[in-house]
Amino acid sequence: MMYSFLKTCALIATVFYVIWIILFLKYRHKYDELIESIDDNIFTLKEVYFLGLGVLEAYENVTGRRITEGEKAAKSLRDMAIIFGEESAELYYYVYRSATISLVLSLVPAGLLLGCSLGSSLGFVLGLVGSFVLVYSVSSSISASVESQKNSIIDEFPQMVSKLTMLINAGMLVRRAWDVVANSNYEYPIYREMRNASQDMLEGVTVEEAMASFASRCGVKEMRKFASIYVQAVNRGASESVESMKIMADEAWNEKKQLAKQKGEMANQKLLIPNFIMFFGIILVVVVPMIISTFSNMSL
Repeated sequence: MMYSFLKTCALIATVFYVIWIILFLKYRHKYDELIESIDDNIFTLKEVYFLGLGVLEAYENVTGRRITEGEKAAKSLRDMAIIFGEESAELYYYVYRSATISLVLSLVPAGLLLGCSLGSSLGFVLGLVGSFVLVYSVSSSISASVESQKNSIIDEFPQMVSKLTMLINAGMLVRRAWDVVANSNYEYPIYREMRNASQDMLEGVTVEEAMASFASRCGVKEMRKFASIYVQAVNRGASESVESMKIMADEAWNEKKQLAKQKGEMANQKLLIPNFIMFFGIILVVVVPMIISTFSNMSL
């Protein structure tokens, strides 16, 4: 039984390594420039990503389908746009998918061979766990970056709307007010996306399309409503839309206060875990010995 298991592990590992070598010979230097530009803080072990990129290229050539098709891919593309910008979203989606494939191709056969050398399934399990941990770390890094961007946008959104409303009320043209606010701050992502929208409009993109793209990149539901109000202000005049902006600014400030309150409550809940661990430790150190001592005296 053990011999059959080891033989199977060795066979599967050999198949994996043959695929690995073929991909290495064909794609080793094809994506060097792309891989060099990848953020090391988000994407782990990027040096082997040429494997996954090669697999994706072969898959698309054989099937005639792009991996960016489908609802699930569309959601991931929106997340990538929030972190890396809309123009780089598709590129980084390929990088993300290639990371998963590359780490599995590199670590699973290593685990299989380790299992053969140890004469048990332990190595195979370690290979699978290692693959899962690294892939999960990449996914978690991306999710954390997306969440951080969204929180930053939500945090600064009330301030941005207030600035825009104030300038329009002062008599500034709606488009001019947008550009002034967009260039008023280079720290928060929301102003970067406003500048991107301004650039789109300068290049001939319609206001409707530029604002729809702006709202999509921000990835926050409030932005779609705001984008609609802004388009109305441009097309129909500020007088009809400025009141809506004022109301939206007030709502955004209230939501920001509620969000801050929720964050405080979540922080308190997180503190319960270490407190519970400390309490459990005290029980183990103090109470358990007392109970054992009591039962010992009773038995005597």
